[in-house]
Formats: sequence, structure tokens, C-alpha cells
Amino acid sequence: MQYGKYNVHLFHFDDFRTVYRNDGDFPIRPSHYVIAQYRQERKHLYDHVGLGPGQGAEWRNLRGILTGKAFPLLPSTEKSEDAVDDLVEIIKSNLNDKGEIELLPWLHRWAFESIGIVALNRRLNALAKSKNELADKMVEASALTDEIIYLTNVDPTTMYDERYKQLVEAQDFFYSVLRKYIDDIKRDIELEPETDGVAQVLFQSGTCTENDAITLIMDLFHGSLQTVPLTALMAFYHVARHGDIQTEAREEAKQRMPKKHSRYFDSTQSVGFTRSIVNETLRLNPPIIGNGRVIQKDLVLGGYSVPAYTNVLLHFQVACRQEENYKEPLKFIPDRAEPNQIAYVFGGSNRMCLGRTFALRQLLLVVAKVLRNFEIFYDGGKISMINQMHNKPEKPLILRLKPIDE
Repeated sequence: MQYGKYNVHLFHFDDFRTVYRNDGDFPIRPSHYVIAQYRQERKHLYDHVGLGPGQGAEWRNLRGILTGKAFPLLPSTEKSEDAVDDLVEIIKSNLNDKGEIELLPWLHRWAFESIGIVALNRRLNALAKSKNELADKMVEASALTDEIIYLTNVDPTTMYDERYKQLVEAQDFFYSVLRKYIDDIKRDIELEPETDGVAQVLFQSGTCTENDAITLIMDLFHGSLQTVPLTALMAFYHVARHGDIQTEAREEAKQRMPKKHSRYFDSTQSVGFTRSIVNETLRLNPPIIGNGRVIQKDLVLGGYSVPAYTNVLLHFQVACRQEENYKEPLKFIPDRAEPNQIAYVFGGSNRMCLGRTFALRQLLLVVAKVLRNFEIFYDGGKISMINQMHNKPEKPLILRLKPIDE
């Protein structure tokens, strides 16, 4: 069926709720067409197009494989915390003589390491002090893939063949690297069948082909390599500009980790204020502008009757900056974040982001750990964001960090 011919833009939380409540069993999200083409042309490698472009029963079955046994797993807290500790040490060793650093490249490496822990149950050495060219190339391939998905979504005619050729090169590289990791995991399973990790569970579940397992692992990597680092970066930017907020968050971190070497996961001390900082960052600087759907029944949205099979765009970023929803919406005020509304950044209904719990846990961990180890300052002007597949700072964001002695 031809659908999504017209676009309707939505900017109100009530309309978001209406759309998600009427999604049905098979929500239609028109996106990632270029990924679908790439995978359909390589049926010897991919049985399905994946979670991003997938629709209908095929999408639900693929998602069900993950939500059954594999994705409820959380990565080893010890390995996850070790990765953040490595990030802290790398930050210390890469500060210039003014204490300045561009954090985003290191946050990307940390995200790559973190998803390797949950997806593959192994450290990928992306946070080694020596340059890790492979990790950097994987992050670059993911970023290029995101850019091409965005460009071909908004303008599917201009330079399509050239863009598709770039995507093929990036995806071929990404697949080749993950293929090597997967082959190692298969050998590990033969030696130790009870090995943890999403990939290990998928291979031993009996419900997943090898091609689908690799597809799902690739989708997990692509879904995490940009969103979490960008959110963490903007959280550090905001606390750097609000000394009182930073001080309160650091005192909370010290309650949970009395010494710098204290382990975050060894304590159950609340990090409620840190959570509010993360939520307020997601409100003011979400990593995406919103979400999309093709509605499957006639709906009243914004006071207008919108016919079925209309493409609707749910602008979460705009809704979060409207005075009808938040007083002084452009100010960073952690105490006022509404978790129920902030959750819309992860989508809704049956297509809500599978990695929500993992992403929030990783954000709390990295924000608390970095604030426990550094004072953060920002000496530049206000940073604006560029809206693409993911929202990024308009220019490199340079922060000044001062290590804390104890």
C-alpha cells in the first residue's frame, strides 16, 4: 500500500500520546530506506533488513528475538565501570597545558567499548592509551551511515547513487569487523557454552539465524555510538556553565563514591540529582529532533482531522522548548524535568528504543564518575546545535577539566 504521501508536523505532547496509543501491533516508522536497500542486495549476509527499516511482522519477529532472552541482559557492572575508569584516565592524560580537551572523540570510544561489553561480552580496547585506529574507523563508519540515512530520508533524489556508494563502503567495513568478533565468539561458545553477552545468548537460543544475530548486533552498535556520547557531552557542557548545579552533583557523587577509587556499583546511594541532570539534558539537548510514524487510522491531532496513512513527525525537541510545557524552557533547571515526558526521546509504543535502560544507566555512570574526578569549566560562548540524524554541536566543544585530588 502507498502511504505517507503527506507530512504533518506535531509539536505537542498530547498529540504524541495520541499517535503512540493508536500505533497498533505493527507501528509504521518510515526511515532507513538506504539501509534496507543495502541489506536486501546482500541476502547472503542478511535474512532481514533490520530493526531500523523493518516493518510489520518481519520487524516484530526480529525485535522479539532480542526482547525474549538477549536484551534483558545488562552488561557486567564490573566491566562497564572499568571502561569508565579507563575513560577517566585517558581524559587525564590528554588534557593540554591549559587543562582543555575535546571530549566527544573519547566519549565515542567509550560508547564503542560499552556496547562491546553488552553485545559481545568483551573489551574491545577502544580506550587503550595508544591510538586505536580500528575503533576510530568504526565510529567514523557509524557517523557516516547516520549522515547518509538522514540525507536520503529528507532528499532521496539528490546525489543518491554517490551517497549510496559511500554507505556501502562504510557498512562493508562495519560488517567485516563485527564478523571477526562474531567468529571469535562462536569459538568461545564451543569452549564455554554459558558465556554471557547478547551475541552469545542469540547464538545459543535456537530461535535466531547467524545472519539475524549479526544484523541485530550491528543495529545495537549503530543505535548507541552517537546518542549516548552526545548526551553525555551536553550534560558536561551544562554543568560546566552552572557551577552550583555541578557542586551539588559532585557532592552526591561523593556520597556514593567517598574516594576517587570507590566503585560506583558497590553502593546503592541515590544519584537522584544526577538523574535529573541527565533528564534535563535530554529535554534541552536531545540527541534527535523527534520521531516519525505513518498513522494507521484517522486521528484528531492538534484539533485537525488527519486521515489514515499520513506521515506524522513528532517534534520532541520543539515540544521541550515551548513555554506551555516548561517555564523558562531555554534555561537548564534539573529539578523541573518530567521523566514521563522526557521518555518520549526514546520513542513510544511497541517501537520504543530497546536500549533505553542501558543508555540511562551508562549516562548516570559516566556523569557521576567524571564529576567525581574532575571540576569542569567552559570558557566559550553558547553552543548551538546542528540537526541531522543526531543533533551535534555546531563546532568542536572544548571543555576545561581540573582533576580532583581526592
